Amino acid sequence: MQSDSAIRLATICGDAPAAGKGEWLRAQLIAAIHGGKLGAGDTLPGARDLAGALGVSRGTTDAVYAQLAAEGFVRLAPRRRPIVTGVVGSGPRVPERPTSAAPPRSPSVPDPALFPHRAWSAASRMAMSQLAGTDLGYPDPAGHPRLRLVLADWLRRTRGVSVAPDSVHVTGGVAHAMALLAQVLGAAQWAVEKPGSPGSTQMMEELVDVRRVPIDESGLVPEDIPPGVGAVLVTPTRQYPTGLLMPAGRRRALVDACTEAGRWLVEDDWDSHLAAPATPGAIQALAPETVVLMGSLSKVLAPGLRLGWIVAPHAVAVRLRQLRERTDLGVSVFVQLTAAELISSGALDRHIRRARGIYQRRWDRLAAHLGDLGELRGTPGGVHAFVRTHAPRVLIAEMTRVGVPAVEVVDERFPGVVVSVASYTR
Repeated sequence: MQSDSAIRLATICGDAPAAGKGEWLRAQLIAAIHGGKLGAGDTLPGARDLAGALGVSRGTTDAVYAQLAAEGFVRLAPRRRPIVTGVVGSGPRVPERPTSAAPPRSPSVPDPALFPHRAWSAASRMAMSQLAGTDLGYPDPAGHPRLRLVLADWLRRTRGVSVAPDSVHVTGGVAHAMALLAQVLGAAQWAVEKPGSPGSTQMMEELVDVRRVPIDESGLVPEDIPPGVGAVLVTPTRQYPTGLLMPAGRRRALVDACTEAGRWLVEDDWDSHLAAPATPGAIQALAPETVVLMGSLSKVLAPGLRLGWIVAPHAVAVRLRQLRERTDLGVSVFVQLTAAELISSGALDRHIRRARGIYQRRWDRLAAHLGDLGELRGTPGGVHAFVRTHAPRVLIAEMTRVGVPAVEVVDERFPGVVVSVASYTR
């Protein structure tokens, strides 16, 4: 006949599974200790007693007690029942459900409903079928050679980039790219656009000394870059948040100013692949030894993929590889090879053409919806739009009513609101 303590503990543990009884019992007893159902100094039932109450073998309870003693949860002594020693420390209890630090909905993300699930699945299957044994080891920190080759060709074709495969460095997105460049470019002071991306600015402020340089209708003003700046971060093809396109004259002036001053020009290509087909290519082609290009699949596919790239001069690419060798050892090979197949098969281009058309139609409907709430500015295309308005709260309230993320831009030259085109599905 089992003791009351054995029956009580069996009730706490519940029914034993058909297999893996030892692992199950150990987990249940540890959970009871962490949850306060078994406290320090409590005496546990004898092994035979508990085994009978649980319907398991005595050998199972003996083995579990021995393991818990080795782990420090209980104390065993000859001819004595086990005594709970408790949990070391008094940290917070593990929450029932994990919390998430994922940011809230943003105007700068694509519509997840447009993600090409079938094309991605097909590309994944093809990539897996071609997977070599060497692909299963630690990856090249600079990125899988297959993806770097495909990206080099794709960026030459779609963005006019001057690039060789060894100039491409694969990253976990643009944020990761900026963190890497902050370490390898050797620039203690960076200039950023004002207004600019709050996320990029805040991140760079954690890494380097940041100077905000105002933009005008043509983009960042080269003459306003402070003398001590060693790198300039710009979004020239579709400036965030205003959506402005940097014209040819300003592009050349900015490249010349950085080259003459010995500064790096860091180009964030943002959502340029979603812009109209006639949109000018990347600035990088004007000065491949001065300009470092960053891009990602976050806007054209999904930010959750965490896949981006840097196109850099040879010396910078070498330093990037060396840094990755000492730190994270690269991005998932499976994601890289799937992306490479998606691009090389033409599926990504087909998806981009489809998404571009959908976003253009949503832009047009948003413009009609706004009425006198504000004026759409910048070049159409992409996942966000800038609305010039002096009544931002009214506009944000209206966008909130229809379920569209919108964020105020506080700037004396460009007062307005960034609105999600991707979310405008009305």
